Amino acid sequence: QEYKYYIDSQRIIFIDVLTPGKEQYNHVLYFSSPSDHTKIASHIAQLFDKFPGSLLIIDSMTVLGNDNIQIVESFINFVCTKVSEKKGSIISILGKDTLKTESEAIIKSFFEIIVELTSIGEIHAELGMKTLDARFHVEDGKLCFEYIQKKLKRGRLKILIVDDEPDISDLLQLSLSNQPYDFVVAYNGQQAIEATLKERPDLILLDIMMPDMDGYEVVERLKQSTTSSNIPVIMISAKTAVEDKVRGMELGIDDYISKPFDKREVNARIRMVMRRYGWMEED
Repeated sequence: QEYKYYIDSQRIIFIDVLTPGKEQYNHVLYFSSPSDHTKIASHIAQLFDKFPGSLLIIDSMTVLGNDNIQIVESFINFVCTKVSEKKGSIISILGKDTLKTESEAIIKSFFEIIVELTSIGEIHAELGMKTLDARFHVEDGKLCFEYIQKKLKRGRLKILIVDDEPDISDLLQLSLSNQPYDFVVAYNGQQAIEATLKERPDLILLDIMMPDMDGYEVVERLKQSTTSSNIPVIMISAKTAVEDKVRGMELGIDDYISKPFDKREVNARIRMVMRRYGWMEED
């Protein structure tokens, strides 16, 4: 109702566990326990026979996922088949990293679109012959989506510069001002993560030594998110020891530049890294 949809109260039906002392309602179909998959599946099948084209929302797939995985797999397969036959849709919520890896992978395999819910991010899905790309963010407890057009790795690059010293970011922008690059600047680790998820840069130039969160931790956190894990990172740092470079490489960075740097080397390494990612400069 808040989003101005017409709501037919007769078609909002809940399926819930009937626990001792729980008050019962007419619009709720009850079963004895989360493991009563046969009765749950029967309820769902009857509802979609009666109301084809409906939406099934499973508000906690985590509860089901903790049961015997073979039984759960059979249950999900039956439900997905029934809903598909009746031209319906399913939305489910699964707690991240709450199940065994095998169980989580099996449950996810039944769904066409997986949203790894963070405060802001992007999703990509292939639906038959079509693809879906969308950006999302959470605002006032609501998940908001915006369809986006994925850009080709061609033409101007958006580069995020992360350094707690403004003079360094200014110098980099000035040195590369005649190149086909546009810049976004962050001055600490938290700003770097937020800017990466919001701006989706093509490349990150990242300092290591920052006060609140060093560059290594920034890389670790970015690599954990599907939204940012594939964004190339070049570290630029005064730390020149082999151990420092190796640590960065082990975390997944793409290159390492030592301070003080030469603008020609920075530009050459940017181009070298981005060509590996399929970037082509416009003629």
